[in-house]
Amino acid sequence: MAEEELIVRGLTGVDMTLRIAGPGTRSYAFLIDWQIRLLSALVLILVGLSIRLLPGVSRLLTHSVWVAAIIIAALVYFLYHPVLEVLMRGHTPGKRRAGARIVTVEGATPTTGSLLMRNLFRLIDSMPAFYAVGLGCCLLTDKRVRRGDRVAGTVLVLAEAVAS
Repeated sequence: MAEEELIVRGLTGVDMTLRIAGPGTRSYAFLIDWQIRLLSALVLILVGLSIRLLPGVSRLLTHSVWVAAIIIAALVYFLYHPVLEVLMRGHTPGKRRAGARIVTVEGATPTTGSLLMRNLFRLIDSMPAFYAVGLGCCLLTDKRVRRGDRVAGTVLVLAEAVAS
């Protein structure tokens, strides 16, 4: 299979060629990010549980800490991608490790709105299980994009660009 590329017209008239990341790169980045999200959430839950099990501490306090730990863990797990992609301008630790980044179809850094839209559709892409819809779209679309990328006008590319 030929390597897919995104050709971007530079302001100086020099075209930039961005190699589009395939399903393997996406999966590798996702697995790294998933491990970070899961471990972070588990640590928070374990801290809340250990405080709850401390002897001599008020039952109301331990219950409040436990509930707060569960809520914070859920927020970390579900907001990981949108928050980090916005703060890291199209990266997450997993994408950075995989050598990938999110760009617009014009090759620019995506706006906050497009990154949030992309992540809103993550719920659809993850259905019915194991990102079946998202992975299927990546295998079948010309730019290897999932539904969220198509709606947001973004593409996952390999981090290095080549001048044409």
